[in-house]
Amino acid sequence: MTLDEPLRKFLDDLAARTPTPGGGSASALIGALGAALGSMGAVFTAGEKFKNVEARTQDILHRCEALRGRLAGLIDADIAAYQAYAAARKLPKGTDAEQAARKAAIAKAREEATRVPEAIVAAAHEGLEWAAQLAPICNPNLVSDAAVAAYALEAAARGAGLQVLCNLAPDPATAERRKRVREKLAACQRLCEQVETETLKTLKLTDDTP
Repeated sequence: MTLDEPLRKFLDDLAARTPTPGGGSASALIGALGAALGSMGAVFTAGEKFKNVEARTQDILHRCEALRGRLAGLIDADIAAYQAYAAARKLPKGTDAEQAARKAAIAKAREEATRVPEAIVAAAHEGLEWAAQLAPICNPNLVSDAAVAAYALEAAARGAGLQVLCNLAPDPATAERRKRVREKLAACQRLCEQVETETLKTLKLTDDTP
């Protein structure tokens, strides 16, 4: 399990001339970090001062923790999916039967290598929905962390979404599937912007000029 290894090793492996880990697993990690920051914002929005919203923040906390677990699992899932795809491409193709078996194996592995980043996009979108609920009620001392959570989750969605689009293009049969991913990414951007707006409002920075 990647998460059982030091973070430095993951970073070294990511930087190395090896096919895995890559963009998909990095996106899952970034998303897990975003979910963890969402948990941080929620766990500090508790106590007497926040008793009117504590039930909501506790719910958000539990949701973010579950989401963090899902995204963490998708790190290894993405690595495994790409390794299976790479193995399928190395299958023999000397005979018609071998070619047919190889083609089927590649198609199956490609689908799994697409399904995993699709799941990352979906999870990141869900996390952004929770971040958008947290931002207006978050402990002001933690609201910037909630914003970083949103930035990380949007980055995770965009990174994984690009993996999906690359895997599905340019097949016309996957046009609707690509459209759904683009729509999900647009929704993620809107949610992230919503969180940022709420954060700047809380911090009284809405009138700042560049």
